[in-house]
Amino acid sequence: MKSIIRILNLAITKEYYRQNVIFIFAIMMFSFGFLRANEHITIIKLVLKLPSLLLLTFLVWALHTVKITLFTLRMFESKNNEFLYHISLFPKLKRWTAFAALQFNLVQLTFLYSLWMLKIALEEKQFGAFFLIIAYHIIFIVAGIAAYEYRLQRPNATQVIKQPIQNLLGKFTTPHFLFYIRYLFAKQPVLLLLGKLFSCFMLAGVCNLYPTDAYDERLLALGGLFSAAGHSIFTQEFIYFEHQFLSFSRNLPIKTFQRFLNYSITYSIILIPELIVLLRNLPQGISVIFIFSLMTFILSMILLNHQTQYINKINNDTYLQRLFFVGILFLLLIMFKIPVILMASVNILLAGFVLNKHFYESQMLD
Repeated sequence: MKSIIRILNLAITKEYYRQNVIFIFAIMMFSFGFLRANEHITIIKLVLKLPSLLLLTFLVWALHTVKITLFTLRMFESKNNEFLYHISLFPKLKRWTAFAALQFNLVQLTFLYSLWMLKIALEEKQFGAFFLIIAYHIIFIVAGIAAYEYRLQRPNATQVIKQPIQNLLGKFTTPHFLFYIRYLFAKQPVLLLLGKLFSCFMLAGVCNLYPTDAYDERLLALGGLFSAAGHSIFTQEFIYFEHQFLSFSRNLPIKTFQRFLNYSITYSIILIPELIVLLRNLPQGISVIFIFSLMTFILSMILLNHQTQYINKINNDTYLQRLFFVGILFLLLIMFKIPVILMASVNILLAGFVLNKHFYESQMLD
């Protein structure tokens, strides 16, 4: 049984954390970089006392669980992992135990935080919430086991289900700039939802804090900076999508400007929810022109982040370091009141330069 767990960890768990390192980093930075321990304790006590907040917490955890489950199912579908179907030769008890260990290893982001909640629940004598949290993890681990067992016994089930859908979608022509967005809705809906919730929550938060702060437009610019950082998960997924499914496009007679324009349109569409949030929560005294300048700044940061990943010398470790120090640099520029439209212009020029220089030399790095 240990050999099965080890194989699953190497093939799936390790790959999940490798691909989602930026997502996890953004969550950790938001959760523990801006909130102190006392504030976390206050929030947890409030969640334990109010059933509506506890239900909302379970909903967020459930979305994360769905995300990891869908990722695992996609890994089973991958041609590189067809050997995993040989696990069906093992006895059911060993398979289920291995699947339970796999699911448990993948939900560490919520499980470790729930341990803190369980400790506080015992101290506050909130036994109902205590047992509900335990029941939640048991239910979703069992659900993961059932999903993986179902897929293991039906290796071609997705092809049967997708065939009618593909026949229907085949009647419509998808523009090039919508390829990635269609991929997100089809393959990464939970990632899309969580990423958009995080980004929109940050912008809505700074809009509501604006009347009580003395940072003037800089507060909104800081919110835009954190929103752009949250989109790092989309840029990394875009690079993966491009190398996996659109590697042939390098040989097409597409000019660099047209490629850059396609990227810009794609990310502009992805940023529509943020634009709606800013316009609906527009603080008094802030012009619509500044909001569009701010959206241009967010778009430029995302484009620069995307294009720099074509530099082959950058791996996951240096990517995180670069993301951190570049974020500090732009934070200082914002605090010194450098106009966001000026920073956006420089970012766009740099992004275009990097794309032109490194696109055809780039490779998918581990």
